[in-house]
Amino acid sequence: MARAAINIIGETGALFDITSLGGMDVDSYRSGVGVYCVTGTLGMVPFPPVDQGWGYSLHPSENTAKVNAVFDEGLLTVTVTMDGEPYDLKTLITLHILVPDLPPVELPPPAPIVIDPLELAQSEITRLRAVADYAVAPLQDAVDVDEATEAEVASLKVWKKYRVALNRVPEQAGYPETIDWPSAPD
Repeated sequence: MARAAINIIGETGALFDITSLGGMDVDSYRSGVGVYCVTGTLGMVPFPPVDQGWGYSLHPSENTAKVNAVFDEGLLTVTVTMDGEPYDLKTLITLHILVPDLPPVELPPPAPIVIDPLELAQSEITRLRAVADYAVAPLQDAVDVDEATEAEVASLKVWKKYRVALNRVPEQAGYPETIDWPSAPD
C-alpha cells in the first residue's frame, strides 16, 4: 500500500487533484449534502497523531466542521457536519488515503555507452595541444623580443617538439585504437 493525498472540491465532490506514491486510479463524487465518496482507495487511516500526517485537513475557515470517514467494500465515504447538520464544504477537503502500490515497472537495460575511439583521440589531442600552446606562447614572446634566457630558448624547443609529436599522433599505425602518447615536458 502507498500513500496519497487528494483534494476534493466541497461544493461538487469532484476530485481537484491527487499526489500519490502509488496508484492514481482514484475518483470522487458528492452523493448528498456533506457526503463525499471516494473510489480507488484502500481506505483512510483514522485521524492520527499530528506527527504522522494521516487523516484529513480542512481550510481554516471551516475547521470547526466535523469529519467522519468510513471505508466499506472499496468505497471511502466521508461525511461532513457543522453544528450537527450535514454540511457542504465551501472550499476543499484534503484526504490522506491509502492507494494500491503501482505495479513494478520493468525497465529495459540501458543502452551500452559507445565511445568513438577517433572522437576520443581527437579530443585528447586537442586538450594536450591547448596545454602545449599555453606553455609555448610566453616562451615564444620572450624569443621574439630578444629577451629569452638560454633556459627559455631550450624550453621553447622542447615544447615545440612536443607539439609536433602531438600533430603526428594520427600517423601512428594503430591510431585511433592504439596510441603511443608523447610525454609532456616537465
